[in-house]
Amino acid sequence: MKIDERALLQERVRTLVLRHALEAVLARLATATQEAGTDTETEFLDLEQSLVSAARSIAERASTQRLAVLVAVEDASTTIRAAFDAAHERLDALRPVHLTLVETPDAVAA
Repeated sequence: MKIDERALLQERVRTLVLRHALEAVLARLATATQEAGTDTETEFLDLEQSLVSAARSIAERASTQRLAVLVAVEDASTTIRAAFDAAHERLDALRPVHLTLVETPDAVAA
């Protein structure tokens, strides 16, 4: 394996580990915010925007190796968004299904 290929593989493994770690943290955050009675969706959106904004501000400050930094930031942003998407899907799966009763036309009046 070439040095460049190994470095790329290591970076991808780090990204995968970061994603799984972030998903685990988000799952715990979702549980904690639900137990506290706060709006989990709002908490997630605020946190996601803060993380993506921080990643982009790092890219704007970099003057050398700008392309490499931009690619890394884009990878990080994609990882962050994927983790939040997975957390949102888990939240949606946990929400109770609201059933409505529909009166049939043949219902007998009591």
